[in-house]
Amino acid sequence: MKMLDEIEKESQLIARYKKLITLEQLRKRKADTRQKIELGGLVIKSGINIYNKSIIFGGLVHMVELIDADDDFKVFLESRGCF
Repeated sequence: MKMLDEIEKESQLIARYKKLITLEQLRKRKADTRQKIELGGLVIKSGINIYNKSIIFGGLVHMVELIDADDDFKVFLESRGCF
């Protein structure tokens, strides 16, 4: 009987950890979705949504290169982006 009790306790512990893992995965997925919605909103707010996806992506990649190459450019963009 003692062995069965231990097995039951272990099963409950495993179930509890599985639930915690599932909740953490859900939290991460919601945070990721929220970030994507916010960034999409910025694309729309900036007005560049009138261009096709490859132009938008190319522009963003180019901007990252400029930011990485010049800290002053990053400061300039931050000052333009205050809203």
